[in-house]
Amino acid sequence: MNFEKYIGAVVLAGGKGERFQGEKQFCELKGKTLWRHVYDKIYAVTQSDNIVVVGVDIPGGETRTESVVKGLHQLSPNTERVIIAEAARPLVTKRQIEEILYDNAPSVSFVMPLVNTIIKREGIYINREEMYELLTPQAFDYQLICRALYSGKFKNMTDETRVMFEFYGIKPHLIETTENLFKVTYKRDLPIIESLMEIFDIEE
Repeated sequence: MNFEKYIGAVVLAGGKGERFQGEKQFCELKGKTLWRHVYDKIYAVTQSDNIVVVGVDIPGGETRTESVVKGLHQLSPNTERVIIAEAARPLVTKRQIEEILYDNAPSVSFVMPLVNTIIKREGIYINREEMYELLTPQAFDYQLICRALYSGKFKNMTDETRVMFEFYGIKPHLIETTENLFKVTYKRDLPIIESLMEIFDIEE
């Protein structure tokens, strides 16, 4: 696959898995670890060695933000566009990876509309039609995301599009997608992932 820009990728696989009660990134799905599912598809699309798996190639940080920063530091300084993916979403497809890398927006994320009623803790209801659930992978202009994160202003962000917005005022380009980007959070999620793999006929 030929891209106009030099591609890099950070796969986050360094989490402690407190809610999962174990390192979920090393659990196997159809004979392959979760992180490997993500890595292999990114490599198949990009044919690039400019990929770092945080938690495998290098140790992870104490927070997600620290892990992302460590991963970005490992990429080539010639990187122009970077994809940040999570090992916990192993059903990402090659098509989705292509779509997010071909998108030229400086900040882009997959999203899904909310299906449940949303209420704040103080009892105020929110119109779900105005809301999206942000998902990964996400893609960014490499120099911009590095400059923002290397500033030291962000310590433990759950999402890098928020970093881009708070540092530059750049809103993400949002791409609606399907349930295959379901995130493994608890052990009970593994059978769900296996079922989704069959439903969506996810390619390897």
